[in-house]
Amino acid sequence: MKPAGYLLLSAFLASSLALASSADPGTKPEHAKKLRVVVLGAHPDDPESGCGGLIAQLTKNGHEVIVGYLTCYRDDRKIGNEPEALARRREASAACRILGAEPHFFDYAHEKLSADAAALKAVSTWLRSVRPDVVLTHRPVDTHPNHHVTSSLVWQCYLGQGDWNLYFFEVMSDQQTQNFRPDRFLDIEGVRDLKKQALDCHRSQKPDDIWTVHDAMHRRRGAECGIKYAEAYLQASPHKGRCTLPFLRSR
Repeated sequence: MKPAGYLLLSAFLASSLALASSADPGTKPEHAKKLRVVVLGAHPDDPESGCGGLIAQLTKNGHEVIVGYLTCYRDDRKIGNEPEALARRREASAACRILGAEPHFFDYAHEKLSADAAALKAVSTWLRSVRPDVVLTHRPVDTHPNHHVTSSLVWQCYLGQGDWNLYFFEVMSDQQTQNFRPDRFLDIEGVRDLKKQALDCHRSQKPDDIWTVHDAMHRRRGAECGIKYAEAYLQASPHKGRCTLPFLRSR
C-alpha cells in the first residue's frame, strides 16, 4: 500500500506522457502535445544516471529529448591513445541512441567550466535556439564543482527566460547531490534495463560502480513512494502557463 500523500505517475506515462499544462482556466488541455525536453548535465553519464529512466519514457512516448553535456574532457588527457573528449563524446552518443535522445556537446574543459558571463551567454543562446518546454539539470547543492556550475548557469537562464519550466535531478545522492528532498517520483521499472544499457556505454567511467550507487537510489526512492524502482525530481517554482512534466505532487 502506498504511503498517504504519495501520488505516482506510471500508468499515465506508460500511455502517453502527455502535457500537464498550467494554462488559464477555460483553455482546452493539450493532452496530445509533443514535448521538447532538454536535460543538461555537467558530464557524459550525468543525465543518464540522474534521469535515464525519464528520458527513455519520454522518447518511448513520442516526445523529443535533447541531452546537453557541458564538459567532456580535462585539457589534453587521453583515454588509452584517444583524446578524452572524443572517447567520452562517442560513449555519450551511444547512450543517447539507446535512450532515443539527441546529444549536444559544449566545448568546456572540466577545470575551466565556470558560471561566468561567456558561459552564461553560450548556454542561454543555445536554450533560446532549442526552445524547450521543460529543462532538467543538477541540483545546485552538490559536491562536484562542475555540477554546481551547470546548475547555476541553467538557473540564471531560467530566471531570465521564463518560457520553460525547470526540474532538478540527483546523482550519487549524499556523495555528490546533497540534501535532496524530491517532490516528484517516476516509476522506472519498465525502462530500468534501458537505463542500465545507456550507462554501460560509458565504459571509461566504470559504469558498474555508477550503476551500483544509482540502483540503490532507485530502491531508496521507490521505498519512499511505495514502488520497487523510482527516479526522483524536484521542481523549481513553476512559471505559470508553461508546460510541466506530468508528475503529481507527493506532498
